[in-house]
Amino acid sequence: MLKTLDRYILRALFTNYVIAMAVMIGLYIVLDLFVNLDEFTNVTGDSPAQTMVKIIDYYGHNLLVYFAQLAGAILLMAACFTLGRLHRTNELTAILASGTSLYRVAAPVLIAALGLNALWVIDQELLIPRFADKLARGHGDIEGRHSFAVWFQPDRDNALVSANQFHPQAHEMRGVIIMKRDADNRMTEVIRADRADWDPERRVWHLDNGSRMRFAASEADPTAPVTEADLGAEPIREYASDLQPRELALQQASLWTSFMSLREIERLRLRFAESGTSEFIKLKHRRLTVVFVNIIMICIGMSFFLNRERASVVVVGGRCMAACALCFVITFFFQQTNLDLIGVPPALAIWLPVLIFGPVAVVLMDGIKT
Repeated sequence: MLKTLDRYILRALFTNYVIAMAVMIGLYIVLDLFVNLDEFTNVTGDSPAQTMVKIIDYYGHNLLVYFAQLAGAILLMAACFTLGRLHRTNELTAILASGTSLYRVAAPVLIAALGLNALWVIDQELLIPRFADKLARGHGDIEGRHSFAVWFQPDRDNALVSANQFHPQAHEMRGVIIMKRDADNRMTEVIRADRADWDPERRVWHLDNGSRMRFAASEADPTAPVTEADLGAEPIREYASDLQPRELALQQASLWTSFMSLREIERLRLRFAESGTSEFIKLKHRRLTVVFVNIIMICIGMSFFLNRERASVVVVGGRCMAACALCFVITFFFQQTNLDLIGVPPALAIWLPVLIFGPVAVVLMDGIKT
């Protein structure tokens, strides 16, 4: 059951959390809009009302991404502001005078931090993947009108899909070439089509003027060159595929893998089994360590405010900021640096900040004088 102290701390924490979230996400939107406003207005003939609708549509969906990117910093700021206020108003002294441990003050903050990190998990694993195609849109193409080329996208059965043009809004490809390969990456057949339309119910591409040529190397000599007699063209009307229009549109975004759930990342890793496995392993473990890093930074930050000594809140806040910034920078370094070249496994590289700063957080929390 929540005690009066718990309710008091949680009320202050959630108030500061909402304020910090509004300020940080609002600042993010204002800066991004200031830089990219001309891209929203580059469509000739759009009225101010239509431009405003596009801006609201774009940033309304991207709030999910901004929250996922800033959730850890928002939580740390809210916790530090809450404890900083208790420190500045001498309420921690009153709590200690009543015989209450400072760990009792930290308990509701840590429990609330776990719950707020659960919001991040829901956002990252459920909400963002659901709206991934909306989040992948550029500032100047909210409607998805722009087409782009698709080159050698891996698909089921070790196939590679290419197209001269892909139209996200119409869910169609033009100038399609599909190359299927065997287990040794030797080409077994080529499918060509003028156009391909996606059927979401049957999960197939309907092909216009589609044809398929099969390649059958000589059984006696697999390395023998393919002759005209080995080729046979036949019409084909559809192509079953795991490569959906949503995924093709998603891959045009620079951070498109961050819009995917862990299950989708694992499925993608299996599809790219021949190349890029290390990157997908790092991406999966990076996703798993976020909550741990957030809690570690909360513990490091709280340890500077939970003390019996009277010190300036500015000084304490500066120390807290420096320690948390060091943790963040080192975590970012290990996440972005390719340590495979020196023999460090990709999963271990991602977990190293947790292994380094986890004990540091424990030592700092244990050193609180209460």
